[in-house]
Amino acid sequence: MHYNFMLDHLLTSKYSAFIFDCDGTIADTMGIYYRAWNRAIAACGGLKKIGWEEFRDNGGCCLRETIGEYNSKSGSNLDPDRLMIALEECVHELLPEFKPVMPVVEFIRREKIRPMAVASSGRRENVEFVLNKIGIRDQFKAVVTREDVKLAKPAPDLFLKASELIGVTPEQCIVFEDSPLGERAAESIGMACHRIPYDWWDPKLREG
Repeated sequence: MHYNFMLDHLLTSKYSAFIFDCDGTIADTMGIYYRAWNRAIAACGGLKKIGWEEFRDNGGCCLRETIGEYNSKSGSNLDPDRLMIALEECVHELLPEFKPVMPVVEFIRREKIRPMAVASSGRRENVEFVLNKIGIRDQFKAVVTREDVKLAKPAPDLFLKASELIGVTPEQCIVFEDSPLGERAAESIGMACHRIPYDWWDPKLREG
């Protein structure tokens, strides 16, 4: 199957703006973050690994909520601040291995009319690194990350901020997302959402 055809019809759609998640949507980074989480957990004395499906389905969630859920389910008592520092160290080491999600990247490069934005629960430093390495940073009128809002997904704050910065109402936007949490956030404010399939990711990146 030529996956690009699953997106091409949106180039002539009614939507006035496109908003993209980054991790798992523009960039195949989720396997990398999965490895980084489990390395950081082990370094901080966690009692068990996070399973892949659990990690995948909670992609984009607030980090402190994720840590709290992990502690509750595993019986661990990891300090959130220490774990987040360890996590960023692991991400910094592994992130250069990421791969672009090419059907999405090619779609972004073909769009020449609408304003576009990125709305990511990731750190700005990491998101900017990814966009610049792929060579598409200049395609976006705005980049919104977790440093720019009070609440991460599934709260809609990231998408609301992105639509505000590009000057388009939520109802006129369509969001591209890989996670159920992101989809829920978009739809809660009247944004349409196109889900990016998990099978566009490379399993080798999480097996590392």
